[in-house]
Amino acid sequence: MPNLAGNEWKYVKECLDTNWVSSVGTYVNQFEKTVAEFCGVPHAIAISNGTSALHICLIMAGVTRNDLVIVPNITFVASANSITYTGADPVLIDVDY
Repeated sequence: MPNLAGNEWKYVKECLDTNWVSSVGTYVNQFEKTVAEFCGVPHAIAISNGTSALHICLIMAGVTRNDLVIVPNITFVASANSITYTGADPVLIDVDY
């Protein structure tokens, strides 16, 4: 059960009252600004989930259609999904541990 002992209810209610229940809005903007300041960079972008984050990283790394991307076979589906979203192909390799 979540612990809503601080301002959480107030903030959630404000989001609901203003119809800003999405990936944008004043709280998201403030979060991005705070993270950027903490990291000492000019900008930060909030991402909705890990798959989207992996997808963006692959694009930034220059992965494109028909590239082969090595993925350990002990992983979760988001790893392979994010690769296929770029048009590349995941190549599962065995790991030895």
